[in-house]
Amino acid sequence: MRLGADPCRKNPGMTEDQPAIRLLIVDDEEDLATFLAHRLRNRGLLVTMALSGAEAVSAAHENTFDVAIVDLKMPDLDGITVMEEIRNLQPFTEILMLTGHGSHDSAWEAGRLQAFRYLLKPFDFDDLFDLILKAAEHRRKRMSAKFEDQLESLMSSTTSPRDLIEECEKLRREYEQE
Repeated sequence: MRLGADPCRKNPGMTEDQPAIRLLIVDDEEDLATFLAHRLRNRGLLVTMALSGAEAVSAAHENTFDVAIVDLKMPDLDGITVMEEIRNLQPFTEILMLTGHGSHDSAWEAGRLQAFRYLLKPFDFDDLFDLILKAAEHRRKRMSAKFEDQLESLMSSTTSPRDLIEECEKLRREYEQE
């Protein structure tokens, strides 16, 4: 079980069969990361903290995340690099770019990499929480659409029922990993 995971907690407004949102917080400001992690765990999220870009990439190799909050300025790997690495490992993970050093260039780059949102510090906690819920829902819809597209393609290209069952099982396992 991941650090901070509470299997008895569910996200507000979610049904019993929907798992809690898996969140990665990436920020070299330990006090802020700890504060956010504590408050978000209290709201039912499964939170993993990374205090550096390298730690975040390592966490993304080991665990799957629905949403990541990534600080832009960090001493080892900047937030843009971390975002690219997470995207390569987990293309469906939604990323909220968080920064106290906003610029047009960094906002443009975050947009180019399809960050779900670009947020400036300081921020309102309730607004951030709502964005996390929206990002997780957006991720779920993107995955569902991609799954349906692949399933449709599979149904039209596979001839034998046995092949179809095997391919559907592979597809199901692939999406369970995400």
